[in-house]
Amino acid sequence: MTLRLHIFLIQILCLVAVLNAKTIHGIPGYGRNLVVKSLPAIEDLQSNVYEVFMEPFLYGPRAAPGLQAVVYLQDDVESGVSGELVFTQVAPNGPVSIQGNITGLSAGLHGVHVHQSGDIDADCKKIGPHYIAYYGRHGGPRDPIRHVGDLGNVKAEEGETLHVKIIDELISLAGPRSIVGRSLAITKGEDDYGRAGTEESALTGTSGPVIACGVIGYLH
Repeated sequence: MTLRLHIFLIQILCLVAVLNAKTIHGIPGYGRNLVVKSLPAIEDLQSNVYEVFMEPFLYGPRAAPGLQAVVYLQDDVESGVSGELVFTQVAPNGPVSIQGNITGLSAGLHGVHVHQSGDIDADCKKIGPHYIAYYGRHGGPRDPIRHVGDLGNVKAEEGETLHVKIIDELISLAGPRSIVGRSLAITKGEDDYGRAGTEESALTGTSGPVIACGVIGYLH
């Protein structure tokens, strides 16, 4: 009878501890928290117990789970191109979705690339090369070998707002392939995915000059 009473008391204490769990501080990015539960000692049964755990990845009501980043595109050399794109990564090391709108593009295909630097001063002239990380040459978004920043092409119609929706498996919003703090650029021409057989094609996809760029930053 005494043992059953002790077990019952432990269950009550666990429930109280969960309801009164104390959130210590947030973990940057994922919106999760470290939570500490403390259970007081019970004589002749247990000492003080402290449990530290992290809230599940999809814990609690959120507008969008996981990590989010945003880029506000500004035109280069008065191209008139602007836009806003939101990056969402629900699971660590999972795919990243890119959604938003771009205005001012001429009709046709335009390359989309993440560049090494986030310095967008001087009309996007200081953003550096494509974000390479540990991959060696330029390619298309579905190629097994490509720059991390190679996101392919978007197709615009004359005088219409371009609604962008891209899913990419290689870029990330955290870790060694993170694109946060770097820049996203839109080019004047079509990206040939490095298939033209020239040195320029192997570096940039021969997609022409940058006509808009912006810094990628965390949304929350």
